[in-house]
Amino acid sequence: MAQLSILVTGSSGFIGTHTVRHLHEAGHRITALDYMPPKEPLPEGVRFEQCDIRQGMFPNLCFDAVVHLAALAGVRPSIDRQLDYEMTNVIGTLRLLDFCRRMHVPTFVFASSSSIYGPNSPLPFAEDGPTDPCSPYALTKLHAEHWCRLYSRQHGLQVRALRFFSVWGPGQRRDLALESFQRAIEQDQPVKVLGDGSQRRDLTHVSDVVRAIHLAIGFQGGAFEAFNVGTGVNHSVMDMIAHASSKTGKKPVALHSALHPADVPETLADTQKSYILLGFQPLHPFQI
Repeated sequence: MAQLSILVTGSSGFIGTHTVRHLHEAGHRITALDYMPPKEPLPEGVRFEQCDIRQGMFPNLCFDAVVHLAALAGVRPSIDRQLDYEMTNVIGTLRLLDFCRRMHVPTFVFASSSSIYGPNSPLPFAEDGPTDPCSPYALTKLHAEHWCRLYSRQHGLQVRALRFFSVWGPGQRRDLALESFQRAIEQDQPVKVLGDGSQRRDLTHVSDVVRAIHLAIGFQGGAFEAFNVGTGVNHSVMDMIAHASSKTGKKPVALHSALHPADVPETLADTQKSYILLGFQPLHPFQI
């Protein structure tokens, strides 16, 4: 792939930090954009722009591609912050899409989510299967995908919507299951488990996610394409606790509570399309 000028939104977040580093190391010219400054120094040569995507004050620069990772994340907190999620995840995306239209950016990679499939979608989740969001977060991701599809149809923007399954790895958010489980065990606190812990998640390492992003930038297929970014294997919450326990060398104590209405019982990616069209294969499987 030739050297490209790429704008990465959400660059100070978990996935964004890894994406900026990966694309920079691959030889691309990166402009990192976020509402918050980076937690660690950016690689030399990476330009940083501080911006609130809800306001649409984007840098007056031309790019070969935009990787849009900026969002309010998490299904559970979205229950009580519906308007905040709508403003950031939908209106912010719409403003960025219009920026791409005005600046003639040819390629737009959008960070979508496996949560758009919902609890009643048949397993494994396929890109052409039904969607049934059960949280405001999931609904905003699906709504933003619809805007992406419309801009692709009306303005010729090449859109790749990547539906991330549960992402884990170095630097993950403190509220994510694996991180919170390990922290509780290290501090000799009970591990909070919703339900009986049988819920299953397709866990995708962040290094695999950023490779999928890179492949999507170079994809020369249809105007709008959605791709699952998962492993095709899932693990239970109790498996995750066992993994956290092995990292600490301590025996966990589980504290069970009621299931959350925004959670789905199981996620599992159908990975055929991503493999056939993108050439994507996960290289870092989750191991207990």
